[in-house]
Amino acid sequence: MEKIPITSQPGSEALPSGLKDLESLEEITVHQHLEAGDMCFQRPSRYSVYGKEDDSILYAQEVSECYARQCLGAMRAFVLKFSNQEGQDLIRLRRPLRCPCGVCWWWCCCVQELSIESPPGQEIGVIMEERCCCPVYKIIDENESVVFKIGFSCCLCKLCSDVVIPIYDGRGEQLLAEIKKSSAGDWGDYCGSRNDFIISYLQPLRVQDKILLLGASFLIDFNFFEKQQRSCC
Repeated sequence: MEKIPITSQPGSEALPSGLKDLESLEEITVHQHLEAGDMCFQRPSRYSVYGKEDDSILYAQEVSECYARQCLGAMRAFVLKFSNQEGQDLIRLRRPLRCPCGVCWWWCCCVQELSIESPPGQEIGVIMEERCCCPVYKIIDENESVVFKIGFSCCLCKLCSDVVIPIYDGRGEQLLAEIKKSSAGDWGDYCGSRNDFIISYLQPLRVQDKILLLGASFLIDFNFFEKQQRSCC
């Protein structure tokens, strides 16, 4: 299948459906499809990305090892494949295995990262965790430039209220977007039976930048909101 570049500006006809929708949206909602059986035996994660009026624009399917999902939980290695309504592969997220125990907290083998490809096979950026007192991430584009920075409090309450995570430019000065983890204030938020978050693009961004922030939201979600978090079996 021919690879389609994603560097088009608004108004371009080169983008496939899904990415063309993403290009024009100022807010998207990511919903994880969960069933009762997933609480006992974790299957590959499935997500839908919605735009305006709950119109689905992208579908994501996890590819990972069964033993890793059961034993390593949210710290497992995985590949997340995004496709549009026509079944065309558009985005791929790759997360390598990192130490799930935290015993080597200050060493590189425990630092989380996730690479983003669009189209699949063409890396457009990497989200890397930086070690400090509170969670800090930097997003590096294909030119190895820091284009976004993300930082938030260590104390993330799942039950009390929505959690809003700000995203700044590469210098950490201008607020460009926000990731909001929705909370209904009940037990479902704590035990992991519900998983939804909203990405708001507060400033005009290229579709490539929107894809990078979409990928960052998944790494943050796995690191801090998945039910098993940083623990192994």
